[in-house]
Amino acid sequence: MVSEIREKILKGIIQVFNKKGLKFTMDDVADELNMSKKTIYKEFSSKEEMFLEMADYVFDNIKAREEEILNSSEYSTEEKIRLLLSAMPEGYRNINFQELHPLKDKYPKVYKKVKKRLETGWEPTINLLEQGKREGIVRAEVDLKIVKIMLEASLERFFEKDVMKGSHRKYNDYLNEVVEILLKGITA
Repeated sequence: MVSEIREKILKGIIQVFNKKGLKFTMDDVADELNMSKKTIYKEFSSKEEMFLEMADYVFDNIKAREEEILNSSEYSTEEKIRLLLSAMPEGYRNINFQELHPLKDKYPKVYKKVKKRLETGWEPTINLLEQGKREGIVRAEVDLKIVKIMLEASLERFFEKDVMKGSHRKYNDYLNEVVEILLKGITA
């Protein structure tokens, strides 16, 4: 569990990141939060440490959103599949993920962590897709490993390249389109 002050700083980092991408400074974070750099440095010794914790913070919140979806009784299995595949807490829908493409070169440890988080924790999603197969919502012959690989590859591609650069669409728009194509295909 993240302390209250660390969470406040992480939320501030997200705000500054949305404005400046990876090029933000500790001064930018301090200004955003109206907080001294000394206070920030008590919590985080470097930008890399901030990014490492921010990766966990964001992914942990995505996993919490997935849990909410799975435990909800207001959604059908089909709705849960769609929501789970594009799960993003409301507060993160505006994160400028297109700014993450330089991670691989500038912060390889952070990139490795993001990649690992993208590649793990799929069990609830696979279980829900298996349930969808049993209910006839997902075709029985669909290889769920391939579905996982396709979604992982799409997400990683968004982070590795500046494929979204120049577009007015947000990461969430791209994610929803990937999910739509996965669920419905490309044929009319």
